[in-house]
Amino acid sequence: MPGVQAKTINSIPPAKNVINISSLPSNVGVGVNIEKNTAGKAVIMIFDEYGNVLLKQVLPTGKGVEKDYILNKLDNGEYTIHVTSNKKEMEKDIRVFDGQCTFR
Repeated sequence: MPGVQAKTINSIPPAKNVINISSLPSNVGVGVNIEKNTAGKAVIMIFDEYGNVLLKQVLPTGKGVEKDYILNKLDNGEYTIHVTSNKKEMEKDIRVFDGQCTFR
């Protein structure tokens, strides 16, 4: 999808079901860390301020993962990242402005 790059950082061993979303200190983007202890797919979606889906990624079943999403090619604006894993959900609003990415 134009404007959004995803790269796998590393796989993490299964643990409890936890979703963390954080800003990336050295890049314009966000990091997603999903720790899972039961099989089930995880879905990460990034939306623009109008609800248009810019990225939808289905992650492997049954293991935790850490992903970084570099947003430096997106226009200045408001975005939302939504993560679902094993009936748990987390959503954060993101502002991309002049080469910076912050949470609203």
